[in-house]
Amino acid sequence: MAVTFRLDANFKLVHDVLNIRLCVDLAKSALHGCVAMWEAVDHFESERGVGAGGTVGEEISGRILIIDDDPHFLRVLQRILSGEKFLVTATSNPCDAIGLVRSSNFNLIICDLRMPDCDGLNLLQAIRNTGNEIPVIILTAYGEVDTYLEAMNAGATEYLNKPIKSDELVLVVRNCLRRGNHRHNDKPPKSV
Repeated sequence: MAVTFRLDANFKLVHDVLNIRLCVDLAKSALHGCVAMWEAVDHFESERGVGAGGTVGEEISGRILIIDDDPHFLRVLQRILSGEKFLVTATSNPCDAIGLVRSSNFNLIICDLRMPDCDGLNLLQAIRNTGNEIPVIILTAYGEVDTYLEAMNAGATEYLNKPIKSDELVLVVRNCLRRGNHRHNDKPPKSV
């Protein structure tokens, strides 16, 4: 019996060590992603002239809502987009986001796919179920084909993998805002 206990104890110790190593690897990966994003922001800001995705004389503005449960990534996105003169509102709570969408007039939503309580797909579906056609960009660190198809079928405008380079993000944001403005301007005026 003592031998069995000893094997079980050794197995548990090995299991615990493997779990610790997995946690450390995940933390290193997340930290690397954050560092890469901050470096991309600094590089982007230092080389910025006209603005990513824009042409001389083209001014695209808009109100953007960002939803992400990672506070560091949320601040990075907010910094990038505010630096491009967009009006940015950020929240880490998807439930708060639904209220913000109802009470404010946003031109674009950027939403993380996987969040506790309410994921990005559920939030997207809730927005679309109200008839709101606001452009929605889904961001994910888990670029899976199934979730891509689900998001696009639910009405996502874009689906981007994290980490994303600042200039790529700004280009996609400008394109979404441009398309959203065209869609809004193409609608006939509502009769009263």
